[in-house]
Amino acid sequence: MDKKPTRVLQIIADFKKGGVQADVMYPVRILSEDEVYTDVMLLSDTIGFYEEEFSKKGNIYRIPIKRKKSRIQRALSIVTNYFYVRREMNKFFAEHGDYDAVHARHLILNAPCISAAKKAGIPVRIAHCHVNKPKRKDFRDRLYVRLYLWVCAQVLKRCATHRFGVTEFAVEYMFGKGKGIVIKNPTVDLEKFDYRKYPTVDKSGIHLIMVGSYSSRKNQRFALEVFRELYRKCPDSSITFIGYPRTADDDYLPNLKKYVEENGLEDKVSFLPQDSNVAEALSKSTIMLIPSLQEGLPNVALEAQAMGVSCFVSTDVSRNCNCGICEFLPLTDGAEKWADAILEYTNIHGVAKQYIDMTAWDNRKVCKEHLDYWRGKPMY
Repeated sequence: MDKKPTRVLQIIADFKKGGVQADVMYPVRILSEDEVYTDVMLLSDTIGFYEEEFSKKGNIYRIPIKRKKSRIQRALSIVTNYFYVRREMNKFFAEHGDYDAVHARHLILNAPCISAAKKAGIPVRIAHCHVNKPKRKDFRDRLYVRLYLWVCAQVLKRCATHRFGVTEFAVEYMFGKGKGIVIKNPTVDLEKFDYRKYPTVDKSGIHLIMVGSYSSRKNQRFALEVFRELYRKCPDSSITFIGYPRTADDDYLPNLKKYVEENGLEDKVSFLPQDSNVAEALSKSTIMLIPSLQEGLPNVALEAQAMGVSCFVSTDVSRNCNCGICEFLPLTDGAEKWADAILEYTNIHGVAKQYIDMTAWDNRKVCKEHLDYWRGKPMY
């Protein structure tokens, strides 16, 4: 008798084009239907980039969470959303309780989802943290958020069979030091992200690229300031942005475009949609910028290095993303020092693509490792 495929429910915030969402999509594309069958629970009512593709493979369910704008509303919603999501997940599992594994990837709401999964008797219950403890003061560093996450950590210690993080700092932030393990995400499609498959672009100058949602946390404004300083010293340069506007920062992209116009950079700055071919764009680029205010393990850094593109990364980003050609600079150095560092780096190393061995991050290899955990491989 043929073995049935492992049934998995993945839980994420939404299906926009981001790193976490890509981690969900790779196993769906790579693993056969005989191996795994995946559904997804979205904690949002927003229609996302991957939904049409995913719907051909599995079911999409929703528990809409409305984002609150005022500080008081956001504080209260942390507790109310916990009980709301747990109640809705209990109802869901009462109707759809035949999963072999639940894989929750939502920082704030992992605990109620995993708690409900345990109550439903689902054997493998994975809580996964994709962010590090913030180094700068933001919403997630407020006292009531830290207290809430501590309570969630106690719930997850009792209810999760597996506790994963993208870095050791992510593990510590969500679960406590030594209370989980670091696992790789199925990040890089090495068949696609291989600069040798793209024509050599004979361009002078320095061509920057930044990929990510338009938001204050990703910090595209600083990237533009760096480019402005670089352009003054190297006029034959350009910068390309690929991404989508985040709902919480809906005025961020218009303000970026206004900054471009005010500084007369329209001919040197490109804003491309989220469905652009990132590998092709990287093949035409010199340097990837990642000036995030806070980030766990940016997938785009790994994709860039697979394409032989060096990365200039904020020190507020995990150094685990460095596979050999990442340079880390503090944001406090300012845009001019970043621009000078880029000029110095390219003067020394040139602009030719550099081969980096990325086999450890090959999405096909890592997807098989995830499947082992979904099938019950112990955490330790």
